[in-house]
Amino acid sequence: MAVLNTEDRAFWDENGYVIIPDAVPPENIKAAKASVWDFLEMRSDERESWYPNPPRRGIMAEMYQHQALWDNRQYPRVHQAFAEILGCEQLWVSIDRVSLSPPERTPSKDSEKLPSDSISKPPIPMHWDYALQLHGDGKPTLTQGCFDTPIPFWVQGVLYLTDTAADGGAFACVPEFHRNIEGWLETLPADIDPRVQDKDGRLFQGYDAWLETLPSNADSLKQDLIGYGAKPVPAKAGDLIIWHNSLPHGAGYNTSEHPRVVQYMTMFPAQEKDETALKLRLKAWRNSMEDWLVEAPSVKEELRKEKERDRGETAKLSPLGRKLLGVDSWE
Repeated sequence: MAVLNTEDRAFWDENGYVIIPDAVPPENIKAAKASVWDFLEMRSDERESWYPNPPRRGIMAEMYQHQALWDNRQYPRVHQAFAEILGCEQLWVSIDRVSLSPPERTPSKDSEKLPSDSISKPPIPMHWDYALQLHGDGKPTLTQGCFDTPIPFWVQGVLYLTDTAADGGAFACVPEFHRNIEGWLETLPADIDPRVQDKDGRLFQGYDAWLETLPSNADSLKQDLIGYGAKPVPAKAGDLIIWHNSLPHGAGYNTSEHPRVVQYMTMFPAQEKDETALKLRLKAWRNSMEDWLVEAPSVKEELRKEKERDRGETAKLSPLGRKLLGVDSWE
């Protein structure tokens, strides 16, 4: 049964993102949310536990292999949504993290020294997570699969595990930027175009790498990007937001009274011929979080405690889940 209707597809085409309501059932949400609280050794009903000392390193949590997370990744409605957007049924699912974003502690809330309307927030920081791949022009080919031509885009997704209002740290993005990015790129000077080779000869730098190449007088370019306007996307627990990867995006400020808990996930055409990728995925699932991160040198020693907590029994996979991981072939 189709997940996206005509209006959903039109909204996706125009804005570059879409909300899939009730992507997973309530019992899945309850289990996944509880697993995050347990993993972080916090209690949802004890506000002080949301702010450990020393403070957490950001909002992300190095939790990947819990059964509750896999139950959401392999839920048929989630797969169907990605399949319809990508035009491809034979997909692999990403093994992504979760995050918990507590309400911000501000002077206006903690000390009441300043009225809340006297504190101005800077624009929500925007970023891209992938190197820009916009037009399917073959430079370079990222994915081969169900597509006759190299895939011209990636998609990303976030599953809300809590009801999240616009002021609750909601996912935020710049709608329509997937239709405007080509023109924006053409306005950039050639020496700071994120599509050109960097000093190591790599094409299509990621957003963070691109920012590092900008000269000190390029602040106006950054502000120009921010100036397109980020829109928070409120949604309910169980709703899945899927977006085009060329949309600048980020997490908004949580100025509400409640923590935001989410699970990140995406899907992409299965790469069953890539033996290295397949072995890494299977090793991560079968053994532990520790093995998954051996291949990720950017993970710092300070995260080792969280990595150890992700150890547990190997998650059970449904027939669909086995294909989404790569245990079984789609063929």
